[in-house]
Amino acid sequence: MRGLGTRGGFIAMIAVGVLAIAGIAVFAFSLVGTRPTVDPLQPPAGGVINPGKRLIVVGTTSAPMKDLRVTLDGKDVTAAVRGASEGIALNAPKLRDGAHAMAVSYSTGSGLTGGSTSKSWNFTVDRTPPRLVISKPSGDGANTHAVALAGTATQGSSIRITGPGDRLAGAEATGTGGAWSTTTNLPEGRSTVKVTATDPAGNTTTKAKVVLVDTKAPTLQLSGTNKLAKLTTTPQPIIYGTVGGENAALLTYGASINGVGVVRIKGTDASAPSASGPASGTVNGTGLSLSGNRFALAIGRLPEGKNTITIWVRDRGGNTVKKSFTSFVDTQSVFGTSQLTVGAIGDDVKQLQERLGTLRLWKGGATRTYNEKTAKAVTRYQKRYRLKQTGNVDAATLRKMVGRIDISLNRRTLTLYRDGRPFKTFRVAIGMPAYPTPTGNFRIVNMQKNPTWLPPDSPWAKGLGPVPPGPGNPLGTRWIGTSAPAVGIHGSPASWSIGSAASHGCLRMHISESEKLFELVVVGMPVDIHN
Repeated sequence: MRGLGTRGGFIAMIAVGVLAIAGIAVFAFSLVGTRPTVDPLQPPAGGVINPGKRLIVVGTTSAPMKDLRVTLDGKDVTAAVRGASEGIALNAPKLRDGAHAMAVSYSTGSGLTGGSTSKSWNFTVDRTPPRLVISKPSGDGANTHAVALAGTATQGSSIRITGPGDRLAGAEATGTGGAWSTTTNLPEGRSTVKVTATDPAGNTTTKAKVVLVDTKAPTLQLSGTNKLAKLTTTPQPIIYGTVGGENAALLTYGASINGVGVVRIKGTDASAPSASGPASGTVNGTGLSLSGNRFALAIGRLPEGKNTITIWVRDRGGNTVKKSFTSFVDTQSVFGTSQLTVGAIGDDVKQLQERLGTLRLWKGGATRTYNEKTAKAVTRYQKRYRLKQTGNVDAATLRKMVGRIDISLNRRTLTLYRDGRPFKTFRVAIGMPAYPTPTGNFRIVNMQKNPTWLPPDSPWAKGLGPVPPGPGNPLGTRWIGTSAPAVGIHGSPASWSIGSAASHGCLRMHISESEKLFELVVVGMPVDIHN
């Protein structure tokens, strides 16, 4: 029994010790809890705020404060301080945008439970609404319910998307330049989506985007394409068709020839309908006219030979429907007027093959048929002159082969360029000082053999009448008209004037040389006139 009593007493002593230690810990914790502290809650050190919407709040001890002093940008603002559940608050809605400095100091109690503290920190005020750009969808339509939205905003802004069904999606502008992106589901039809950007200071910018979700493609029917299977009178067909399922005026119409896009016209830009199709004021031989749900589309000039023509129609949602057919063209006999492709036949192909022969790219006699052998020779030409290797005499290849005319007024010369190099140079007469030859970039617009001279509407020609073809005609035997008003290249019986400034603006040549040049050029060839 004595031993047991000793053990019980020892346990009692341990219990008392534990209680004593616990009491000391509670006392120590109470001291720590009452020691003065300054904890910047809003704004935090280095933070950004909009004081027009928020208060500057500082977390402090729960103990009563004495000797409180608050400064803002070095100015004592203690009188404006009020209490808050977090500590103290300073209403500061009139702070200017930019960097600011704040300091707080105070003391509490006395002795073991008292003490003093101070803290200073910097923060930034920002009232500027964030930048917000919506770049996707780029148009007003989408052909899927899962619509991708994207854009840019002030770096660090949060993005909120709302629309049908209120909140749709969210994102954050953290990419390069503040890029943001997200995907949201929208119903069929037209919806208004609102995008709100909120920057770290709480400033917001909201923009609306109307999005049309259209997942159904229009219908397309072409008519009369059997009549275009072979063209021998014109290389510029008009394509007729009918669309359905959509308002024809809200569609976009286009075409490609042999895989190359040649026209793209919005229905809203269509001309008034006419009996012959698109209005005559078309651009580069292309144009569109609408009549109800029927359309007429001019697609420009087809290359000589076999062509695959694709007509397409696209709605605002991006749904596209296509129809294709083939057309064989054989309308030209002079090389340089039209593009050429496999299947072309005639003198123009013969002239092409002869041209390739002079460049040692074609062996054997001319066949007058644009076959695979011709296509390979054209490809070698394109490779030599760093052109796209298509095997067809496309627009770029035709320009290089046919060339251009370069006229130097200072040197009184006309140089024909072929294959990117000078081919022939002729002496010319240019305009006299009273009637100077204009400078600029022009083209050949018409060509005549044995022309009739018609007096221009100019004082120097007053009282003069037409001069028929023959000896003494001021134009000689050849006229090459340019797009410069009333200016052309022609022969002249006044051979003594060649090399001088003697004409009324035209370019005169020796008659024999004008006849040679006439055979080397074509309508559409560029004519560059410079000093």
